[in-house]
Amino acid sequence: MSEYVQVPSPSGKSAVWSPAANWLIPVALLLLSAVPVVAGSLRLAEMVGGLPVLPDGDRVRSAPVALVAHIVSVTVFSVLGAFQFAPRLRRRRRGWHRIAGRLVVLCGLLTALTGLWLTLFLPRGAADGDVLVAIRVVVSVAMAACVCLGFVAVRRRDVAAHRSWMIRGYAIGMGAGTQFFTQMAWLAAVGPVTTVGKTSTLTAGWLINIVVAEWIIRHRATGSGRQRGAGRVSRSAPPRPAG
Repeated sequence: MSEYVQVPSPSGKSAVWSPAANWLIPVALLLLSAVPVVAGSLRLAEMVGGLPVLPDGDRVRSAPVALVAHIVSVTVFSVLGAFQFAPRLRRRRRGWHRIAGRLVVLCGLLTALTGLWLTLFLPRGAADGDVLVAIRVVVSVAMAACVCLGFVAVRRRDVAAHRSWMIRGYAIGMGAGTQFFTQMAWLAAVGPVTTVGKTSTLTAGWLINIVVAEWIIRHRATGSGRQRGAGRVSRSAPPRPAG
């Protein structure tokens, strides 16, 4: 019978990561989440009597409960979720990962559902067209579905599927971070953001994140397959004598 050495599994439990990945991944995700976190903080400050800094304040403040719930949930989801992708922290602090993961799932669902509610029931902004509203509905439902599927997968101990779905859900939730750059690009190249420009730039932000997420998921799967193939060492045949 052939013997095989142990190799990294698709779940990633024994995957080998570069030491830099342990801090580069969460730092990069925190930088991406800085835009929605800062914007949400400024909006909360306005709601408690601070100076108005962001545009469209009167419209969004017409639903204060849903808005506050959305801001708080997306802040926790983005910041705490960034550390869930740190390989060493996830591997060595499994208890913390599970507890924080439950909070990330809860906040992810609340982010998606409050975002859906605000899309459907809040008065539209000046540049919000029907297409953008429809896209926001699809994105909110997709994010909620990804988070739910990720939770169901980990309950079934399918860690690989859990990570894939949570990567997708986190990527969708962090769309606002990428949308800052797509809108800045539009302002620099075209000028003021119109209805078409807002729809295009917001959609581009979500699509960029989704494409990157799928590339990461497939890259991880390919890397695990290569490691399994390289790690199988048959010892059934005796080594050839030298010379």
